[in-house]
Amino acid sequence: MLKPHRSRGLISTVAIAALAIAGLTGCSAAQPDGPVELVIGNQPAATETARLALFNTMVEQFKTAHPNYEITTTEDGWDAQTFTARLAAGDLPTVVGVPFTEIRGLIERGQVADITDATTELGVLDQLNPQLTDLVTNDGHIYGVPTLAYAMGLVYNRAIFEAAGLDPDAPPTTWDAVREAAKTITDTTDAYGFAQVTTDNQGGWVLGAEIASRGGQLVNAAGDEVAFDAPPATDSLQLLHDMRWVDESLSPNGLQAALDLAQSFAAGQVGMFILQSDAYRPLTELLGFPGTDFGFGAMPTVEEGDAPVTLSGGNIDIVNPKATPAQAKAAVEWIQFAELGRYLSEDAARADAEALGSEGSAVAIPGLPVVTADAYERYLGWIADLNNVPVENFRPYLDRVPEQIVQSEPATHGQDIYAALDPVVQAVITDQNANIAQLLSDAAVAAQAVLGR
Repeated sequence: MLKPHRSRGLISTVAIAALAIAGLTGCSAAQPDGPVELVIGNQPAATETARLALFNTMVEQFKTAHPNYEITTTEDGWDAQTFTARLAAGDLPTVVGVPFTEIRGLIERGQVADITDATTELGVLDQLNPQLTDLVTNDGHIYGVPTLAYAMGLVYNRAIFEAAGLDPDAPPTTWDAVREAAKTITDTTDAYGFAQVTTDNQGGWVLGAEIASRGGQLVNAAGDEVAFDAPPATDSLQLLHDMRWVDESLSPNGLQAALDLAQSFAAGQVGMFILQSDAYRPLTELLGFPGTDFGFGAMPTVEEGDAPVTLSGGNIDIVNPKATPAQAKAAVEWIQFAELGRYLSEDAARADAEALGSEGSAVAIPGLPVVTADAYERYLGWIADLNNVPVENFRPYLDRVPEQIVQSEPATHGQDIYAALDPVVQAVITDQNANIAQLLSDAAVAAQAVLGR
């Protein structure tokens, strides 16, 4: 429910006309002799009137800047069930978005174009967050452009922190400090200090983020063996157990969906939880939570001074492996224009912010930037007077972005792995005598059976 969606990038196209006559189109001066066919995927559906209008405006601007490109668009996007067959049939768009979880498999199977030359020529790599670039790099070659990413971290209620005598500008940075703060909140306010989502596979997802924060992984590097039956998972679950049964600072709701948790948090019944920064949007726009009370910090670590680790997913734009070099370059130009434009031009950034603000939507929710930390801070500065999101409330996270380590979700069967872990989290919260080691072992057997299919 609270995971981000791909539509955010499309709104940035409202007024990128300035970019069409500026730096982003300078690379189009040397056109190939014949027309270049470019099929752009992920066109919004006809029912999404506003998004479709913005998308069409962007396409027209891009056509004007590149008169030698024969551009068509399609609603076609990622579909794991049909991708291989459509690729074989030559029926895929030239450029389309895929989830983070799919990119490694696509690279290994040769189902995505090598766009190293195009990204190098256009300077795209210099603009991107290097840790995200690693996700699309294999043997020094580039196979995609990350365009949307979420960051997991500590969501907290600044008003509850103040009521508990805690500093809202300095949230806990270690798991021991989280436990201490949770107990303080519980002892001094009417709220539980901490809560954990446990259902709809999100219990396993959040537990995976907590495991990663302790140096663990859900699966091995090859993605074919379960790796969570280990101390990082045991320690994560033991902390939940101790907060629930020793400190009584963890919400006793053992069957808590993301919406349940969001509603409890918005009602002031919970002080902290782990989720992505984009939780800001539904909390403020759907549940009426005051944006000024929303706080976000980096994922807690085991020891003070350790680099925070965030589990991340999102969208990567890829190019059809059957594309010619000219088509690959055109596709990367499109990605740079449509998805990265607001980070490269102040005019585009401000137009984007004005469009979002006019719709009553959150303008720029700090999270895991797809561009460099410096470029992202510059972007936030460009729109500071237009941003309706209290960026300083995210400062405990933003200040640690440069040192943050990004760990991607499992490349295959991620949801199955999360599903195997949901009941483990539920049991720890509802059964004081839950056998954590046995629960993890049983979950590992179930998850490994899925990986071995």
